[in-house]
Amino acid sequence: MQESPLISLQNASIAVGPKVLLPTITWHLNPGEHWVISGPCGSGKTIFAEFLANKHRLAEGSRNYSLYPSLPLSEQLKTGLRLISFTDTGDLFLNYRDINYYQQRFNAFDAEGHLTMEEYFEKEREEIEKYRDLLEGMGIYHLLKVERIKLSSGQTRKMLLAKVLMSQPKVLVLDNAYIGLDTLSRKVLNQVLDGLVHTREISLILAGHHRELPQCINKCLYINKNHRVEETPLEHPAPRSFPPIDSKKIESIRTYFHSPSYLENCDEVIRMDQVHIQYGGKSILGPLDWRVKPGEKWAVYGPNGSGKSTLFSLIYADNPQAYSQAIYLFGKRRGSGESIWDLKKQMGFSSPELHAYFRDNPIAQSLVLTGLTDTFFLQRNPTPDEVHLLKLLFEYFGLMPYKDTRFHQLSTGIQRLLLFIRALIKVPPILLLDEPFQGVDEELVEKCRYLLDHVLHERQTLIFIS
Repeated sequence: MQESPLISLQNASIAVGPKVLLPTITWHLNPGEHWVISGPCGSGKTIFAEFLANKHRLAEGSRNYSLYPSLPLSEQLKTGLRLISFTDTGDLFLNYRDINYYQQRFNAFDAEGHLTMEEYFEKEREEIEKYRDLLEGMGIYHLLKVERIKLSSGQTRKMLLAKVLMSQPKVLVLDNAYIGLDTLSRKVLNQVLDGLVHTREISLILAGHHRELPQCINKCLYINKNHRVEETPLEHPAPRSFPPIDSKKIESIRTYFHSPSYLENCDEVIRMDQVHIQYGGKSILGPLDWRVKPGEKWAVYGPNGSGKSTLFSLIYADNPQAYSQAIYLFGKRRGSGESIWDLKKQMGFSSPELHAYFRDNPIAQSLVLTGLTDTFFLQRNPTPDEVHLLKLLFEYFGLMPYKDTRFHQLSTGIQRLLLFIRALIKVPPILLLDEPFQGVDEELVEKCRYLLDHVLHERQTLIFIS
């Protein structure tokens, strides 16, 4: 006798607010099936994942669950289905004083009142020890006593995943599971998910962009740019050919980056002599000797928790330990009288955590313009030239339809793209890009790379964390 589908959608239309975003979907999750939900940025992958967890309205059609048929729907979802989104949320790091700001993780004195990873799991230590193999496999068991605020973005995602896996749901929906994970961590995650399928009665649904999938994934649902949903073969498609880049748009943007007036006249833009960062006696970074000359383009590699973001915090004036170290920016040693804003105005910056701190939920174009003053809200009216550059960048990336959309209503990929543009908007001498392409589809990544290759001035410095 064939088992009933765990989840069944029949001509279902998914609404976000008053607007139907994903129309007429017929889809079933049967026992033994494990799905990947793929598609370009802004197509609706996250919306679909959230809809399965009953977070969006059913406009038409039907949505039925048979996770535990004897239980009411609310209990079925609470017990049998867990959704975990790997989009950063600043609320995750609120402490009892409700203190939460971007630089907080680099200020050891502000860790007071924050939950440790062990406390976040909300289980007795004996219960946590049952999952020791899982936590060690994910490389976070040794972090149980560390405050959440001090974790890297990759370590935070592992913590979120571990907590959900401890609850042993019947259907596990993972949205953007691979964001922020290094190569080894992605491989470990896939092994963990494959192991779950073999040892528990569980169905997996992965939404978002991926490089390698767990071996257990056996179904694929594709959502195209027009928000149409269809089942497609699981085999990886052939390399995609992208539309040609508009050279006229590139040349118009390039004129803004090739006015030498904004470039500093110095031999070294960054110099570090035996820089060593530690917290509570634990070494986080260094000792490091480093010289960066104007116009150099650097890539910074390393596994989760290796200190890549800490390195950026020293350059971008977010880490107070910079004052006790031999760090020189634009030829001047830190602590020689300059304010952090004097330094920030010469840099463009993007990181995976930034988007969680825009609490006022600005519209897309306003968010980008906050990059002019390195703040989380618009402090001044932009000049006509700044408005024109914004328009050129939005047109280049095809973002004009989103320019007046609230930031938190946009997909993860579009949010990350806006933060990338925010780093560019003031045409800074130094660009600090911390994993800027997380959650962005291949076509838009290609456009970002092409832009950096063709518009940056020969004396404009780029440091890129990947």
